Amino acid sequence: MLKQAEYSFVLYLRKEAAYSAKVDGILGLLKEAQRKWQIAYSLIEADEMKASDVKKFGSEIHSIMPQARGRIVSSKGFVLPLSGSKNPNLENTPVLILYENNESVNVFPHLLGTTYFGIEEALQSILKFGPKDYLGSKGLLENPVVKIVSNHPTILELGMKFMDANVGTGAGEIDLVLQDGEGHYAVVEAETIADDFAVGQVCRLAASYAEKVKSPLKDIRRLIVCIGYDKNVQKTCEGANVELFQMTSKRLK
Repeated sequence: MLKQAEYSFVLYLRKEAAYSAKVDGILGLLKEAQRKWQIAYSLIEADEMKASDVKKFGSEIHSIMPQARGRIVSSKGFVLPLSGSKNPNLENTPVLILYENNESVNVFPHLLGTTYFGIEEALQSILKFGPKDYLGSKGLLENPVVKIVSNHPTILELGMKFMDANVGTGAGEIDLVLQDGEGHYAVVEAETIADDFAVGQVCRLAASYAEKVKSPLKDIRRLIVCIGYDKNVQKTCEGANVELFQMTSKRLK
């Protein structure tokens, strides 16, 4: 028999912050989640955080799959877990991390696409559906390619680093934005099976992203990362100046 997953919350907050009036409501929802779904919770006060705690806070948020957590750095009027300088933004918002078997799997608030997921709204949904179904509805396992590349961008190229995920543009949403060792942005389309449509899509997204960041299109790399690909897609990529990467596995023993 499979062991049932265990879920827990950690709420980071600053007790004397401007949002202190809503903390009691959040605690009430956490207590109800504990009663209904046996989700344990704990609190961490910002003033008591050591340097190691701050490092852990950032590490556990960044380890969450990008297509689940979306954007986590505050910008354009959205208050998110990290400030513009990438430090804990606990002066402006409490931050709630959800764990499954001690592994961080989501954080609130976050911005996914154009939708803002606040702490209270997320807790109310988890109360209604339970943590397992809530996470399932967010498609945490829909694209493992995105998770692998976002966590380990150097598997594509030395010096490559993760910049952002689920980036909205006028042409649609970019799966991942990376930056290579020379400072060039790389727009990544993740596919299970890459085809000619994916080639056209990554080209459209790259053009739209170039406008978004005010960069010459020639300086934006276009990448497709896939498990498999249609037989003609290599020629299509070559003609469109798109880089094609296939993820493979190798037996070691």
